[in-house]
Amino acid sequence: MNRFTLMVEHSDKRVNTVFLSLGSNLGERLQNLKVAIAQIQKIALKAVRISGFYESEPWGNLNLAGFLNCVLEVKVDQSPQELLVEIQHIEKIIGRTVKSKNGEYSNRVIDIDILTFNNKTINSIDLTIPHPLMNQRKFVLLPLAELENGVFLPYDLNSPRHYLKLCLDGGGCKRLTSIDV
Repeated sequence: MNRFTLMVEHSDKRVNTVFLSLGSNLGERLQNLKVAIAQIQKIALKAVRISGFYESEPWGNLNLAGFLNCVLEVKVDQSPQELLVEIQHIEKIIGRTVKSKNGEYSNRVIDIDILTFNNKTINSIDLTIPHPLMNQRKFVLLPLAELENGVFLPYDLNSPRHYLKLCLDGGGCKRLTSIDV
């Protein structure tokens, strides 16, 4: 390894740019998101950028309650696996007890997904980055496009706005105004 490689590897372990999707459809949805954001800010190195809040119909199971969603951009010093553990801990603190089983989605107090982690692609048993379904979900693409500011997805270098134009998600999804929230 040359000196430049060592500097890049060291730098990657210090500051990682991550986009997270947050959703809640049980209880006080806005409060659940605010608590999650506050918890995430505790593990972030820099202030969190937050999209607007979006009201969306359930995706994947129309029998569920409607969701409130947002996307965060955070800078962290954890590895993807370490961040996943932190996120799962935050979900548990807020009251999430059930994960989706056999592809069947359920109502949840909070759901936090890692959308992207720098420009990494990861395919492991417990973690897939970029999130494999993000390009199919308006409730992810709309808030992500709001924050995008030069964000390109690692696998093909297209932007969230590009995928929004191609998205076939027919579910309702609208940005709430401060009056709605």
